[in-house]
Amino acid sequence: MSFAFRIILILASLMTTLYIVRKIRYSKLQIEYAIFWIILSFLLILISIFPVLVTIPTNIIGMQAPVNFVFLVIIFILLIKAFMQTIEHSQLENKLNDLAQKIAIDEKISRDRQKDMETADSIEKMENEGKVK
Repeated sequence: MSFAFRIILILASLMTTLYIVRKIRYSKLQIEYAIFWIILSFLLILISIFPVLVTIPTNIIGMQAPVNFVFLVIIFILLIKAFMQTIEHSQLENKLNDLAQKIAIDEKISRDRQKDMETADSIEKMENEGKVK
């Protein structure tokens, strides 16, 4: 892995970490979502400082260059992250549909109760006026 690529990885990781911390500080990102990106940045810094962590698996797999292995691992990690977010999105969409249905049912019950109360009030009013016996 070239020295220039290692420097780029370190700088990108540090900038990413600073950006994430800034977003957390201004309440734009929850800590539970930021942990993944901070760990990924830390992993990239480790790979940059200790390139042997990449060189050994690259030689075992038989890839041409450690950079290719780094990109392969990053792409794989991001694909897993995207899949996990798709699952979470699907679960949140199901919860949203359930809540919308519950609100619609509650509003219908509330309207029906109000209508029943108005009907009961008008019947009581008529009885008091002597029109209905």
